[in-house]
Amino acid sequence: MWKLQIKSKQFTFLIIAYLLTIIVAASVYLTGGTHNAATNFMNIPIIIAAFSNGRLKGTIHAIISGILVGPYMPLLTVSHTPQPTLNWVIRTLYYIIIAFIAGSFAEYYKMEFEKNNKIEKEISESHLAMIYALVKLTESRDDDTGAHIERVSELCRLLTEKLSHLPKYADYINESYIDNMHKASPLHDIGKVGIPDSILLKPGKLEPEEFEKIKQHTVIGYKVLSEIQRKYPSNKFLELGNNIVYYHHEKWDGSGYPKGLSQESIPLSARIMALVDVYDALRSKRIYKEPYCHEDSIQIILEGKGKHFDPEIVDVFMENEEEFCKVFDRSTAGLTTAT
Repeated sequence: MWKLQIKSKQFTFLIIAYLLTIIVAASVYLTGGTHNAATNFMNIPIIIAAFSNGRLKGTIHAIISGILVGPYMPLLTVSHTPQPTLNWVIRTLYYIIIAFIAGSFAEYYKMEFEKNNKIEKEISESHLAMIYALVKLTESRDDDTGAHIERVSELCRLLTEKLSHLPKYADYINESYIDNMHKASPLHDIGKVGIPDSILLKPGKLEPEEFEKIKQHTVIGYKVLSEIQRKYPSNKFLELGNNIVYYHHEKWDGSGYPKGLSQESIPLSARIMALVDVYDALRSKRIYKEPYCHEDSIQIILEGKGKHFDPEIVDVFMENEEEFCKVFDRSTAGLTTAT
């Protein structure tokens, strides 16, 4: 996608450069011919073409520019005095040199950018791989399906994409936000690594004091990610991940934990995660329960509208509930086949 966007921008800059070249050539003629300094303005579109499109297209543009103010452009417009051949040849060579130099610098910095971007991507992916490995270890303790991470990630991406079509979120949910939501959502229960197996794997109902301990997984996860975020304060992925980890058990009516936030004081990412997490949990087998079907699960979510869940998010979910069902079923079927 981003490569297509870059090519589109390059084409746009090239068109602009050619339009400017025509304007400069017309200005040279209208101001009396090539004896004046107007030909120097031709450097501007040549540099634009070379910087945006590289040496080859920049050089081609330079040759065309040289021809436009070359043999057919008079030295003096009024008297139709022609230019000496050497003049326009030297000028054209000068334009070519300018294009070559500008294009070379542009291509060099483009290569450096791509190299650095590749290194940063590899580092980022290795960090994500390590984080997800920790998440996998946590999930392996209490998730019978083993596909919870993948499902939650895909469901969060789907719901976030659907929300982006609402006018309310048009300027807030962009491609970067959707991508970060997709990557960060599996971190939501990373704090469970600090919860004892005797509580996490208990088949029966938790005692009040046990439930208080399991609620601490949001705080534990938040502390872990906060330490990393202090080192990378501008990292949007970590910021969004922290909000998910800490607030995904908050409820719309303020009855959730750990802070008892309500309505839109709860970060959007956590409100999305809250619904996805419950839907996936309802449809998944657990040590303490059998899975619910899709129809029963969405009925429970509807009952939580305006209480547990953001009403707008529930509405978007219900408008697309068949897609959510397909994502869940496809993930479960894939796991069964692999097994």
